[in-house]
Amino acid sequence: MKKLILIIGLIYLTSCEKEYTYLEETQIYSSLELYSNLSTTVLDNDTTYNFFYPEENNNSYFIINYNTIQYQRVFWESPNMFYTVMWQDTIWTPVVDYSTYADENGEGKQVIYINKNSIGDTLNIIAQTDNNRKEIKIIIHPDCYPLLCNEEGYWY
Repeated sequence: MKKLILIIGLIYLTSCEKEYTYLEETQIYSSLELYSNLSTTVLDNDTTYNFFYPEENNNSYFIINYNTIQYQRVFWESPNMFYTVMWQDTIWTPVVDYSTYADENGEGKQVIYINKNSIGDTLNIIAQTDNNRKEIKIIIHPDCYPLLCNEEGYWY
């Protein structure tokens, strides 16, 4: 009986409960910051990013970077979608993947897909952790804008 009590006592003393409590407390106060290397426009304290779509490509990508706590899962969503036609059926897909994880430094990247149909659109990309929700806006311009064409890609 004494051996059983000793074994239960050792298991209790070496449990990891305190570590899980620390992680939960850290996640409550975590922050989330979104940014991109794209050029920016600031209107009424609202930052909008500009992406110049390379017209010779059928599709393109750009990156949104984020900072949060280490190994934090970030959920992504967007009302913006693109479509493909496969086997005489139209398949709609969000421009952003569903979730990503931050690395050991709390940094991460999300890749956004766009195609020629996105020119002239404003993409709203939303990132969310357990207690934070951030949105970033990207305007898709043709590569010739603003010197040679208007925002829809029509030449002057």
